[in-house]
Amino acid sequence: MTVEQLSRLRVIVFLLAGLTIAGYGALALVFGRPDPIWPWIPTFAGVSAVVIIFTSAARSGDKVAGASFDELFDVEWRRAVSWSYWIAIAMYPLFTVPLATGMLTSQTAFAAMGTISGGAPLLLYCFITLRS
Repeated sequence: MTVEQLSRLRVIVFLLAGLTIAGYGALALVFGRPDPIWPWIPTFAGVSAVVIIFTSAARSGDKVAGASFDELFDVEWRRAVSWSYWIAIAMYPLFTVPLATGMLTSQTAFAAMGTISGGAPLLLYCFITLRS
């Protein structure tokens, strides 16, 4: 596997895992339930992403993996994580009114906020990487 292929695979896997994890939170909000689909799906998506990326990097060799996970990756990942921190913080005031008015249960808010916060860095990394 080349550096470009490994980098593309990482973006695709991050995108699929991020959509699955954050999508679970969106579905929880749409259906108003903390378990809109099987609750193990976000975990499976995250663990599968780790296994796919780690295995691909290990099979590509140290030189290719090192070039793929370089300083640019670190900068983009750090930026994605810092933006997702602010997304997680912004969800608290956004969820206050629906929780206070009873439109949303605390269990559903917990499931939605947790999975949206978990998927945000993956999706933001893809956005940052594809934008540049």
